[in-house]
Amino acid sequence: MFEKEAYWVSWLRWHLYRKRRGKQGDAFKGALLKMRTAVRRLPRGALVLDCGANVGDVSGYFLAKGMKVIAFEPDPTALAVLKARFPNEPRLVIEQKAVGAAAGFAPFYQTEALADGNIKETIASSLMRRDVHTTAPVAQVEIANLAEYIRGLPERVRILKLDIEGYEAEVLEALLAERLERQIDLILVETHEFFSEELAARIGALRLRIEREKITNVCLDWH
Repeated sequence: MFEKEAYWVSWLRWHLYRKRRGKQGDAFKGALLKMRTAVRRLPRGALVLDCGANVGDVSGYFLAKGMKVIAFEPDPTALAVLKARFPNEPRLVIEQKAVGAAAGFAPFYQTEALADGNIKETIASSLMRRDVHTTAPVAQVEIANLAEYIRGLPERVRILKLDIEGYEAEVLEALLAERLERQIDLILVETHEFFSEELAARIGALRLRIEREKITNVCLDWH
């Protein structure tokens, strides 16, 4: 699903016009190109963290490229699909946890549409957006301190994907505070500024810091 056109076609289109024209979706295509470029340069068996793995589309891509993957997914419905999709895969570790800047536990919410069996709605499950979710938490889910988790790994994380429904600001702030981004080849982040004005301000501040400090391996254009 991430290779709808040949790599060199994507590379040429990006550098010839996509990065300048500002058309909707071009920024994400640029993020995809960064991911594909990183994968081409990495050795087989390189370690990837997929935070907010959902049903495993991104994890599956990395596995198909020979990577090792640690997938974080707190949603119990998505988690069941993820486990069934990759049974007995030795290069995949599944963590039934959310990630944040501090370890702990929190209530977890799903959307109303998921009650009707729409598995795609698990992408909107969240620890924070109670306004668009059912009023009762699905469960108390565990939150892993991502910076601490990364520091405890026996090898370098080569790619980190963050799609964590609003928690990306606090995680990125923590990673940058400890300069852990320097130990990761590429960080791909989906941002959710529309969740709140406070979150939009934090993401805006992160964009300015990344630009000011010329941090080239953090991409905030994942979708």
